[in-house]
Amino acid sequence: MGKMKFEDLEEILKKVEKPSRYINGEWNAIRKDPLKVKTKIALVFPDTYEIGMSYLGLKILYSILNEKEDILAERVFAPWIDFERELRKRNFSLFSLENRIPLKEFDIIGFSLLYELNYTNVLTILDLGKIPLKSLDRDLSYPLIIAGGPSVFNPEPMAEFFDLFFIGDGEEGFLEIIDKFNSLKGKVKNKLELLKHLSQIKGVYVPAFYETYQQENFPLLAVRPKNSFPERIAKRVIRDLDKHPFPNRVIVPLTEAVFDRITLEISRGCPQRCRFCQAASIYLPYRMRSPENVIDCAIRSVNETGFESISLTTLSPTDYPYLEETIKILMDNISDKKIALSLSAIRPSGLSEEIIQNIKKVRKTGFTIAPEAGSERLRRVINKNLEEDEIILAAEKAFSYGWRVLKLYFMVGLPTEKEEDLKEIVTLVEKISNVGWAILDGYPKIHLSLTSFIPKPHTPFQWLPMEDEEVLKEKIKFIKSCLKRYPWVRFKDHPVEMSVIEAVISRGDRRLNGVIETAWKKGSRFDSWRDLFNEKIWFEAFSENGIDYKVYLSKFSEKSILPWEHIETGFKKEYLLKELEMGLKGEQTASCLNNDCVSCLGCIYPLKFKEKIYENIEPIGLEKVDYIGKKEEKSKLYRCEYTKTGKAKYLSHLDLIRIIERGFRRANIPVNFSKGFHPKMLISYCPALPLGMEGKREILEFNTDYSFNEDEFLDRINKFFPEGIRFLSIKEISSENRMANSLKGFLYSLKINDELISALYKVKEERNWRGLSITNIHKKLAQIIKSEINLIDEIIIDEDKVFFYVIYKKERPLKIQELIKKYYLIENPIFLITREKIFL
Repeated sequence: MGKMKFEDLEEILKKVEKPSRYINGEWNAIRKDPLKVKTKIALVFPDTYEIGMSYLGLKILYSILNEKEDILAERVFAPWIDFERELRKRNFSLFSLENRIPLKEFDIIGFSLLYELNYTNVLTILDLGKIPLKSLDRDLSYPLIIAGGPSVFNPEPMAEFFDLFFIGDGEEGFLEIIDKFNSLKGKVKNKLELLKHLSQIKGVYVPAFYETYQQENFPLLAVRPKNSFPERIAKRVIRDLDKHPFPNRVIVPLTEAVFDRITLEISRGCPQRCRFCQAASIYLPYRMRSPENVIDCAIRSVNETGFESISLTTLSPTDYPYLEETIKILMDNISDKKIALSLSAIRPSGLSEEIIQNIKKVRKTGFTIAPEAGSERLRRVINKNLEEDEIILAAEKAFSYGWRVLKLYFMVGLPTEKEEDLKEIVTLVEKISNVGWAILDGYPKIHLSLTSFIPKPHTPFQWLPMEDEEVLKEKIKFIKSCLKRYPWVRFKDHPVEMSVIEAVISRGDRRLNGVIETAWKKGSRFDSWRDLFNEKIWFEAFSENGIDYKVYLSKFSEKSILPWEHIETGFKKEYLLKELEMGLKGEQTASCLNNDCVSCLGCIYPLKFKEKIYENIEPIGLEKVDYIGKKEEKSKLYRCEYTKTGKAKYLSHLDLIRIIERGFRRANIPVNFSKGFHPKMLISYCPALPLGMEGKREILEFNTDYSFNEDEFLDRINKFFPEGIRFLSIKEISSENRMANSLKGFLYSLKINDELISALYKVKEERNWRGLSITNIHKKLAQIIKSEINLIDEIIIDEDKVFFYVIYKKERPLKIQELIKKYYLIENPIFLITREKIFL
């Protein structure tokens, strides 16, 4: 089909809710010539751009693959419902962001599978890419379809759709797959021969070489190898994270991502042994990045991206033994640039006052505690080594240092849970509220998250049943009813119906491939989005495939082979069973940091991964920030003109503000900040352009303690912005002449093209202006508009444009697009309008 032209894409962008998801051109995005590489890789995330751009794994693989000159790696995200509709209407193939390469033209398509409720999006992506859904229906003329990520540790529910799954850390394994693929290209007779060679790579699982079988007295299908393939698939593990540096030139999204910040992985895995946690098994063993590497990468990332905040992320950040020193050195180096720091989660036992002091230096970011269960008895069952006193103390520290919002995470439906345990959630929230009242002289805001417990694969609780759906709903209802008298407590509960479908798929076998395909054909899309999830579709899909979904939620025999047992995480089955027994007795297990590997032997990694200890963390010797201009004694106010044209017109005003602020940071343009708890750049903007409208000479003003030469300023700043945003001028102004005091009006132009001329004929007919030429219709409309709209000062009709001079009234500003729509009878005129100039 060939590459889609941007003109074709623009026709779609005009009809979708959020066009910035599809336009590319972000800062740090890598665009190679497809004709000059050996291998083209599509990195696919089966959810929206905003969510996919937050995923660490995508950032890591994008950097690693594109470092190789002969590899092109481009991103693909699940198109939203409106974009899918427009693609199908025009029979266009889904394409990558960077070069708009049709999906079918890639050599390898790699999906990141993080969440079971995104599985139908995988089928949407393949279908829109003109690629058969099932591996059996694809020969060597189609791309190799592979998947990695946390969800592939039970690959069976998607086994028929993928050629292979990669299990474990992908930094080395993905490159090995590519190398092997290239060495076999043109030499193998068929795809099975190719897959046979690829299956020899550690971590690769090829479902075609494994068959399912029915066990006696157990409803789920187990998996066994055909012929001489290995019985179990060993996952790939990166032993030394420092040998695989975290990318510091990550892509800066054009629109706000869910985690719109620098996200730095300080360690992988978790030393805690929470019995409900699948991630601790998947990312086993616990490995740390050196603090020097973390600090160096963080500071380089700030310079390369312009992000205003950094999150140090891992499953349990406060278990990182160098956290306090790392945060101190980081904040010593970035606080002057007003870069905020946050932790992905907080374990109270590792939270020192110095950590809190440093985190709040710039602005207070989120403060989250995850007790998971209300009572200490139930926390012992799930091995959440967290006492109530620690939780209360952590909340007390947060409130004492000025936090007024606290997030608390709990689960319902945990093993052995009783009504008393639910009441303890209520009691704990009340105690935390009272602590907040005593310190803040008013109740804090408590954001309470309630989710249903799912006994996930590869955890000690995997053999246990999931609580009945109606019982879970009643438990959540009970907690809400007990706390409804507290208006400062806000609830965020995950719909139980969604948790049920997630549980079925995560605990499923190969028979669920048919269910997922049926649900997709019935219209299932973006099931992880509450407003799009349709439980009825899934129950119909189960019924049509002869599946009793409740068997996947039931108790499993400890002697049976589970559908995912051929996939290794590193924990031994006997260890998981022992932990199950200890959990039901309420006995605790120490974390790996406090346990002896020799006496434990619960996993296959003891002794191999004993971490080196970093005795002293040396402060990083950084170069002084290269600000341009001359430092002055008094602050100055500058006015800039800039463009918002081309692709940039598809950015919302808030997106534009983020891009401009990050561009200033990257360019080291010193801008003053507001005072207070949440310092913001002192930049003011002219009234916002509607999304889709171009601006040729937009205006912003900013405060600074520096003076600038115009040529030097423009030369520097224009190197740091994406396409469509270009600064045209800068001049110093007095505070009396600031834009807020002197804005007079705007000059807009309306493009005269076939669409407008067609609309004018409609106007002619409706107003019964027979015999009038197009030129005279223009003139007649201009007379009517000027007589009826007193904010229109002048209308000038040119050969290819109509110009409108609009007087600015702050109390009731005129929306030019609504005027054009009303008088010119164009349903969506924004894309024909340009703001040519702003008058002051």
